[in-house]
Amino acid sequence: MTTPFLPTPSEAEAARTQLEQLQSQAGQVPARLAGILEDLLGQLAAGKAVQVVTLDREISTQQAADLLNVSRPYLVKLVEEGVLPHRKVGPRRRLYLEDVLAYKARLDAQRQTALQALADDLQAMGLD
Repeated sequence: MTTPFLPTPSEAEAARTQLEQLQSQAGQVPARLAGILEDLLGQLAAGKAVQVVTLDREISTQQAADLLNVSRPYLVKLVEEGVLPHRKVGPRRRLYLEDVLAYKARLDAQRQTALQALADDLQAMGLD
């Protein structure tokens, strides 16, 4: 599904019911799958629009840039610098989704660490 899905009030209620059923079946569904389903159903139950996008194991530079929320030229620069591994298919670069997601996780962790350091500094200065 690539088109956003905005639930009606009855669909949001049905999502709440399904979420409760999923949570009552703890251990019967693999943890990673249960987490994804709980997040999806939770968003729908709150009446939020959701969009599910499927990706192949190998993605284009544009898809990788979209995932990382950066421009394609910046992503190509990262690839050329060796930050992100890739392979060439004809003139095109293909990146492994796993590598892009690992890079994103590292960036998110660095950002979280920097944000925590900033918060600690502000608290130490009495500006919290």
